[in-house]
Amino acid sequence: MRLSRPRSRTLRDGFGPDLPDEDVLLGLLTEELRAYRELPADTSQERYNTLCDLLELCHEDSAHPHLRAVYLGEMARVVCFQDFKEQTDCLAVDFTHEALRLLEEEPETADNAARLKDDKAQVLLWLYICTLEKNLQTAIEKDKKRQELRDKTQCVANPTTNDMDYEDKQKTQDSSLVYEGLFFDLAAESKFCQPLERALDIWSSLLQSNVLSELRCPKQSYSSISLTAALFRLMGKPLKALEAYQLSLDLARRLDDAKGCAGSLCHSARLLLDLGCPELAEGLLGEAEPYLSSEGPPEEPCPLALYAVLLRAQCCYSAGQVERGVPFLCEVLQEVNEQRQSKSWYLLRAQALQACSSYLGLDAGVPARRPAAADPPAWWGPPPAFSRQPAQPPLRHAKPPPNTQLHSHWLLVVCVSGFKSADTAMHGALKLLASLLVTLVGNGLYMSISGTSETRFVDQGENLSLKWLVLSELQGCSLKMVEVRSRSGSVHDAKLLLLEALEMSAKLQAVSHCAELLVVKAELEMMKGEQEQSVFDLDRVKNLLELCMDVAPPEQKMDVKIKPRKGRPAAKAPAPIPSPDEDYSGLLSTRWFTKETAEQDQGSSPPLKAQPRRWLSSLAHAAGCRCPCCGTPSLGRVTARWAVAQADLALLLEPSDGRVSRILHRTALSRCRSVTEKLSAQLAALFPSAGPAEPGLMLDVVGRTYLSMALAGLGPRLDPVQDVWDVMEAGLAFVSVNPSPVLRPARAGLMATKAMASLLTLAGKRNCSPEELFSSAWTWNPPRDTKRSALRPSTPPPEGLKKPKDPVSTPKDSALPTKTKEPKKTSALLPSVKVSSSSSRAKCLLPKTPAAVRPSRARPAGKELSSFAFDTEVPTVVCTPVPRPRAGAPRGPARASTRTPFQVYEEGSPDQEKPQPVPGAPRRTKKSRFKVDFSDESDAEEVEPKAKAAVPKKRATAAASKAAGRGPRAAPETPLLEAPVKRPGRKKTTAQPQPPSSSEDEAARPRRGRRPLAGGAEGEPEKMRTIEEEMAAAGLDLSMEVLRGSDAEDNAAANADLEVLRRDRCGDLERVSRSTLLSRPGPLMGGLPANLAPSDALPEDLSLESVQSLLRTAWLSLQHLPSPGLYPALCGLLALSLGQLDAPAAAMLHTHSLGVAHRHHTLRHLASRLKKLKKGSNELTERLASLRLEESLEPPLEGRLEQLEQLFGFPAACPETFPRQQSQDFLQQVERLPSGLTVCVLSLVGVRPGEVGESLLLTRLERGAAPITVHIPSSGPQQGVSGLVQEMDRIHAEQKVVSWFSEKNRWWEGRRGLDARLKRVLKSMEALLGCWRSMLLPLTSDPELSVQVRRLQAVMAARGLVASEDMLMVFLSAAPLLSPEDLQLFSQGLSSAWDGSCDEVLKDAVYRLASRAEPKGHVVLILDKHLQKLPWECMLCLRPRSVTRMPSLHSLLGACLQREWDPRCILEQGVDPKQVFYVLNPDANLSNTEDRFKDLFSSQRDWQGVCGAVPDSDQLQEAVATKDLYIYVGHGAGVRYLDARSLLKQDLRAAALLFGCSSAALAVRGDLEGAGIILHYLTAGCPLVLGTLWDVTDRDIDRFTTALLESWLSAGSGAPLLDYMGPARQATQLRHLVGAAPVVYGLPVHLK
Repeated sequence: MRLSRPRSRTLRDGFGPDLPDEDVLLGLLTEELRAYRELPADTSQERYNTLCDLLELCHEDSAHPHLRAVYLGEMARVVCFQDFKEQTDCLAVDFTHEALRLLEEEPETADNAARLKDDKAQVLLWLYICTLEKNLQTAIEKDKKRQELRDKTQCVANPTTNDMDYEDKQKTQDSSLVYEGLFFDLAAESKFCQPLERALDIWSSLLQSNVLSELRCPKQSYSSISLTAALFRLMGKPLKALEAYQLSLDLARRLDDAKGCAGSLCHSARLLLDLGCPELAEGLLGEAEPYLSSEGPPEEPCPLALYAVLLRAQCCYSAGQVERGVPFLCEVLQEVNEQRQSKSWYLLRAQALQACSSYLGLDAGVPARRPAAADPPAWWGPPPAFSRQPAQPPLRHAKPPPNTQLHSHWLLVVCVSGFKSADTAMHGALKLLASLLVTLVGNGLYMSISGTSETRFVDQGENLSLKWLVLSELQGCSLKMVEVRSRSGSVHDAKLLLLEALEMSAKLQAVSHCAELLVVKAELEMMKGEQEQSVFDLDRVKNLLELCMDVAPPEQKMDVKIKPRKGRPAAKAPAPIPSPDEDYSGLLSTRWFTKETAEQDQGSSPPLKAQPRRWLSSLAHAAGCRCPCCGTPSLGRVTARWAVAQADLALLLEPSDGRVSRILHRTALSRCRSVTEKLSAQLAALFPSAGPAEPGLMLDVVGRTYLSMALAGLGPRLDPVQDVWDVMEAGLAFVSVNPSPVLRPARAGLMATKAMASLLTLAGKRNCSPEELFSSAWTWNPPRDTKRSALRPSTPPPEGLKKPKDPVSTPKDSALPTKTKEPKKTSALLPSVKVSSSSSRAKCLLPKTPAAVRPSRARPAGKELSSFAFDTEVPTVVCTPVPRPRAGAPRGPARASTRTPFQVYEEGSPDQEKPQPVPGAPRRTKKSRFKVDFSDESDAEEVEPKAKAAVPKKRATAAASKAAGRGPRAAPETPLLEAPVKRPGRKKTTAQPQPPSSSEDEAARPRRGRRPLAGGAEGEPEKMRTIEEEMAAAGLDLSMEVLRGSDAEDNAAANADLEVLRRDRCGDLERVSRSTLLSRPGPLMGGLPANLAPSDALPEDLSLESVQSLLRTAWLSLQHLPSPGLYPALCGLLALSLGQLDAPAAAMLHTHSLGVAHRHHTLRHLASRLKKLKKGSNELTERLASLRLEESLEPPLEGRLEQLEQLFGFPAACPETFPRQQSQDFLQQVERLPSGLTVCVLSLVGVRPGEVGESLLLTRLERGAAPITVHIPSSGPQQGVSGLVQEMDRIHAEQKVVSWFSEKNRWWEGRRGLDARLKRVLKSMEALLGCWRSMLLPLTSDPELSVQVRRLQAVMAARGLVASEDMLMVFLSAAPLLSPEDLQLFSQGLSSAWDGSCDEVLKDAVYRLASRAEPKGHVVLILDKHLQKLPWECMLCLRPRSVTRMPSLHSLLGACLQREWDPRCILEQGVDPKQVFYVLNPDANLSNTEDRFKDLFSSQRDWQGVCGAVPDSDQLQEAVATKDLYIYVGHGAGVRYLDARSLLKQDLRAAALLFGCSSAALAVRGDLEGAGIILHYLTAGCPLVLGTLWDVTDRDIDRFTTALLESWLSAGSGAPLLDYMGPARQATQLRHLVGAAPVVYGLPVHLK
């Protein structure tokens, strides 16, 4: 604690009344001020008092106005960072304004010209700094007030029934607060930076002449110019910063300041590296070498010299010379690892960790087995000496090092740095920079650190320049961290980090950084499938770069009297608590940018058409434009990246139209080229002696643009697209000539895209599906006739893959693909519940009444379930809007009226082969706005269904309405839920009602816990323990202001009533043909061949071998840091191509394709625990541990964590040993599985990017047996796996709609219908597996099995049939379940040479084994993100089995290792039924559930828990870490009380039973893997977690809970939990809709 010191005295106070002459006193006080400034301590108060004396001598009427202005500038510097409100009424900005006024009024003479200019530049610099600090403090104070207001006004939210979106909702308000800080734009920033630019111009003109001796303080001028450069870099103006560093270098050379020269050169080299110019940076580092070595070898290493070495390493990395750069990096890492208590050393360590992360992130092929850490490479030694000449060969043309040489380099970086992954190294750098910033300025500017900090910035020494350098490094490190996290699939974490960086950049009002972060955020939102939020973020970028108005109120300049008072301020009294009306009134009137879903009812008007979306106007500027968006490199990069993101978004919003995307992609390439050319010219002007430069600033943007264009060409289109082959060849040519590591992801993506395009092309040539191309690699293939009758037609290649035909004039409709469909029997079809949403964020659903079907008189009404069914669909009726003429209107062409706001259209049905009458709908029942409660206590079997609603007598069919030609068509009501799909040029005539918004959930949704109504025949509609899940986006209607169609389309639509789109300045970009685009020079100088003729034919050298080579190369490029988006697809396609030709490799690739994002997350968790463990350990603890008498068999915690880290890691692979080495390691992992455990890996494989595949890969792993993988092609959209997944999504969505029904009969009918549909889904799942259901079952130990397998093999070998012994044993082991159809399918799939003798032997073997007892064992399912939605455990073959799930094989092996390490865990000892902690109804709104379980739980004397109240967080964390069983009964999974951060703080011991809605569900968003709280339980070491896959009702899940707990806990010692899951499912009333929901993750547990 700092004690209060007495009032400081100045020299003037020491003289007393006898003051010397004024000039002498001025000189003494000036020297006193200089001495205080150079002291390494906080002397702000002393400097303030001295300046008060100086300003008193140089008063307003004195003869020293010039000196008064100088001292006012010094006073601004003191007041800027400290609080002197009690001693002066002026702000720091007021001092600078007054000083600038005096300097402007000072007449310029030959004697004072140089000094006057220098002083004016100094004051302008501090005017900018003071304004910046004022804005920062204002923003920080506003944030604090907003937080206080939010804490005070935060009300208890309506309880939600599941918490799948809990983490995302926690940051919704934070995002809106960040958007509020973006009140500035490009014009405001330009005005804000004017003083800084004026100061630089003054210094530039001043230093052109030799006036060094006339400056007041040349060293201070040098520091000010360097400070100006740091500020320009902070604001995203690298060229201005380079210009300032060139001036400081010139001044330092004149002052013979070697350290200053070296510093300016090193900072300039860093800026050049950021601009992608490693050769120029290498030259500047060569110039800095003599300055660094001029002072002789220091005793202690100099941070600046090591910084130069680090920059050498970064130059080598940027140029692709990894082998040359590793020794430089290792030298710096060795030095910065030493504990040196200095801010400069901390900054250098953070910079070194960023470079270390870059090197560790190299996706290079190296041996999978890593040598011991103690074995350094043979070439270990000091780095080569500096050379002033560039290294040979030149950096730019250096080839990447061979893959075989990178293993030692990677190992060396790991050994020296202590980090094993790019993520952990970058995160360490980010935390170090954040801590350093808090040390400098305190909390509030970036990422609030735990605890309060009242640190004030001290302007002393190098703190000021260090502050801006730390902020600049923090901005760059945050962006790199976001990129690393997003590549690993942790988009949520990346978004949180990005919001922190965006908030900091908004406080700094750095437009370029804010714009780039917003574009990155839009990309992250697209990865999550949030198209609406992505649109909003891109619009914010447009507002930042194009709105030329300052939202902030103009600053009023007042005449302030400068009268500072000496002395120390008195102790501050505590500030009074502000009242909300007084301090928060302005905050309550602020604008919020989040959009709420508007509620519509049937009588409301149709929504207005969305406004056309605009492009960035700068994208249409001429190539020579010098506006900020075109002339500034950082803004030029942002605009190009914005165009690419907008292109991807346009393709997502309108998948059938790729023209907008193509124009934006071409615009992005053009912008990259122009930015590069301008930057090259500007660098040539700054460094004329260095020669022409080739900046690589836009390399990653160009690579991503080519990849996006290639991926867009693979998607299905209704309009012709450019040839995808030319795009891929151009992209591969571009990345092949640029060795920069930033292009590695684009290179791998282009190779994978080319492989997919090749597969589609070959499949089109051979008239088969792409999966059938690899049929020769598989021992078993479905029978040919079965595939032809069941599979969909052969997949046609994309339009871009087809050979262009001669142009012929065809109708517009002929471009659509024609499909032959069998006539549907609509007489037996009943309406189905359909769900359609415009966005995944549209939570409110639109309930509609289901269409009624007239009951058959031949069937008694009592036997029918209801008059509504939910399992079939009504044929889609295509309606064409026809303008309805007004009565009495003359015949002839109608004129477009500009005053009519709405147009009424007539809809008619197209002619069909067999038009079927659409059944009419019953009279719509008005939906109740109040809670309607029912009871389901009575059994459903005792309830007689009510009579069906009478069918209306009058019906108007579509055909009759069309024939009438007048009046609106009386269309029947659509099925229960069918939101109309938006189409361009078509207006809605009706609007359907939708449920209340989120603010009315409590008032409108049926709730649990209400008393049953008297006389109710049916049970009460049970309340769902869930919030509404996100739904798949149905697409948005996005209208871009571009040329939408060709001239032919315009002519074809001339007579149609369509809106004519206005062409803007970007419209001419679409007229650029493909050949013109590809024949131009590359977007980067020399990056692309000048002439690349477009190919008019497909490549002739396509083969499966070339496809496999492309897949192999792409896999090797990604396997070290795999992305969950592309990596699983590569693994799946490679496994599909290998098949039984290399069964271990196929099984390895298939298994490693799952759980990639979870492995990344687990690695981060393990690295964090290791770091905390090493930080907390000390020598005393280790000595005490070594003095134990007994040697524990349990390995130390650090060793266990390191072993787990190695298990979950992604070891690099060597191309020479791939996949042989990986297969051997994989087989060793399989042998570590426990005996009696069967692992089944299931995933879908698709060829097109982003599609849900139609081929099922099933791999079986078991200890002591060879891996078996089978390929099961899907059988079409209705019965295929993807169709089943879509059906499950529809069932979940329709379940939410049914929960809104206020009529109990409809509620029960709807749920029974959904239960029946789910039952059919389970049957379809078994039918899909067919004979390979045996792969999911444990292997029998009957010796007769081996006898029959050998007998069958002998007969097959005599006929040339080959099948592995392991496959036959697995198949015959399931003999009790095999049907004759299964035997026929298996035999016909092996070979067409299968004959009757083989058939007899097979049937005899099945007959002999059918009567054997079913084997016992445990099955672990590892499912991909799509298949995990299906209830596999409830299939007939798995229902009586012990089955659990795991996200990956690595998670399973990790749980087995923990079981081996800890013999006291519940997996070994069992669950003690007395060590139980429960949480029952924590939201206190489930009264019925609480009544059911309260007595049961409280009757157990040894149990502890909380009932009807919110549990204490610390108590809950302790319970899951110490108890044996944790029971949660409430809404969701209890994330609000035990979130992911709390779970990962410690190892979990208790098995968790989470009886809430969707507690085990994994939310799949966009292209990401499934994410949910249950994965965090497994990461924290939880042995078993039980939860539900979807939302369930209260009473039915309570029946399951009661049956499970009572039967299991009373069974006695050794009773396994999973044996009681099946009977508990049967206890539910809806045995599929509710009984199939519970699943288990982890390993089986039993009672102690």
